[in-house]
Amino acid sequence: MKSWRFHEFGHISNLKMEEVAIPVPAQDEVLIKMQYAGVNPADKFLIMGLYPGASEPPYAVGRDGCGTVVEAGRDSKYKEGDQVITPSAPVGINREGTLAEYLTLPDDQVYMLPHWWTPMEGAAGTKVFLTCWQALSNAANLRAEETVIVSGASGGIGLAGLALAKAMGAKTIALSRGTAKLEKLLQLGADHALDIGDPDLIPKIRALGGADVILDVVGGDFLAKCIEMANPYGRIGVIGALGGIKCEIDPVPIIFKRLQINGMQVSLYEAAESQAAMNALLKVLEPGKVKILIDKVFPFDQVQEAFEHMRGGPMGKVIVGPIGE
Repeated sequence: MKSWRFHEFGHISNLKMEEVAIPVPAQDEVLIKMQYAGVNPADKFLIMGLYPGASEPPYAVGRDGCGTVVEAGRDSKYKEGDQVITPSAPVGINREGTLAEYLTLPDDQVYMLPHWWTPMEGAAGTKVFLTCWQALSNAANLRAEETVIVSGASGGIGLAGLALAKAMGAKTIALSRGTAKLEKLLQLGADHALDIGDPDLIPKIRALGGADVILDVVGGDFLAKCIEMANPYGRIGVIGALGGIKCEIDPVPIIFKRLQINGMQVSLYEAAESQAAMNALLKVLEPGKVKILIDKVFPFDQVQEAFEHMRGGPMGKVIVGPIGE
C-alpha cells in the first residue's frame, strides 16, 4: 500500500510517499481502507520535531480520517462495510496515521461516521470539533448566552469553534483577516466578524460586551490581547500557536479578573474519554446537522501541496482523497 511517512525529524520535505505492507489487524482491531484524510498544522510541527510526546519515526502522519472497515478482528464490534472516523489520540503521533491507504486501530479508537456527515466531512470534522468540545465544554463549561471569541476563525478549528459555540447557544465574535473572509464568516452564522489586525480591535470587542470565553488559535503575542479582551471570570482556551510560540504576559489582569487559561490537546484524551466526548459532542451537533466547511480537497499524491496550501490561510479544512483511487 501507499503511505506518507517520514524517517527523521526535520523539514516537511522529509514526508514522502512510500510503498509498505498492508497492516494486519489484531483480534480487537479493524483494518480500515482509508477514503479521506485531513492535514493539520500540527502534523507539520510533528515532522519538524516540535510536538512533545511524538514517537520516533518512521511512521505515517495524519490524525483525521474516514474510511471503510474491510476486515474486523475476532473480538471487534465492527463489521466489514462500516464507515468509521478516527478520534483516536495516538493516530499519527504514536502509531501509523491516516495519510495511508490502510490503517489498523483498536475498537476503542474508532467511531462510526455520523449519519449526516459524508466521508469527506468525517475526515474534516472529527478532530477539530473534538478540540473545540474540549475547550468549550470540558474546560470552559460554556453557558448559553455567553459570548465566545474565536481567533483564526476562518480555519478548520476556527469554523468548528464558531459552529459548536452557536449550537451551544452562545453569541460569537469571529476574528480573521480580509474583508472577504469577514463577510463569509457572517454568512456562516457568526454574530460579529472583526479584523484581527485592526488597531482598535480591543475597544471594539469591549463595545460588544467583551468575551466570556476565547478560543485562541493564533497564540504568540495575541494571547496577551486575549487577556485584555476577556471579561471577569473569563476562560481562555489556547489551541494553536500560528502567530508564534513566545508572548509577554502581564499577570495582573489574570489575577484581578480571575481568568482561567487552559491548554487544549485532544491527544491527551484516553480512549474512553475520547469516546465519551464524541457521544456528548454529537448530541449537540446532530439537531442542527452541523457540518464543517471544506476549503479544498487535494489528490492523495499531492499531500505536500496540501500542506503548502494551508500556509495561505484557507477558508475551512484542507483534506486529501479519495485515497487509493
